[in-house]
Amino acid sequence: MTLESTRRWLRGGLLTLAALQTFVSVWQYFGPRSFYDDFPTVELDPPYNEHLVTDVGGLGLALAATLWIAAWLIDTRVALAALTGYLVYAATHFAFHVTHFDNFSLGEALGVGTGLGVEVVLALLLLFSARQLHRAEKATA
Repeated sequence: MTLESTRRWLRGGLLTLAALQTFVSVWQYFGPRSFYDDFPTVELDPPYNEHLVTDVGGLGLALAATLWIAAWLIDTRVALAALTGYLVYAATHFAFHVTHFDNFSLGEALGVGTGLGVEVVLALLLLFSARQLHRAEKATA
């Protein structure tokens, strides 16, 4: 296999995985009840859904791993990818919580909203910094 054919195979595989993950994740995020009711076998899970919670924990660990690798390598392309993924997660997590404060006290709502908001702002600042650094590296290369 040539280098170019390996690169094409890798790109095709990554695009396939990205498309499959995007389909399921968009359905889960924007239609959680539909996903729960209509995805095969999900309705077989009990009301406390250990499977769902551990899957989300596993996804969080995967995201953490990409951030650790980005910090270790300090490669701006890896950092941009890791921070973009983190920002998508942090922003959607923030959006959910700030629209579901019905049973929260004012202090709880402020604490959760502020804590999650800080994560979004920090991710945006880091993403901006990584992009500026990437542009500077390209200009000097």
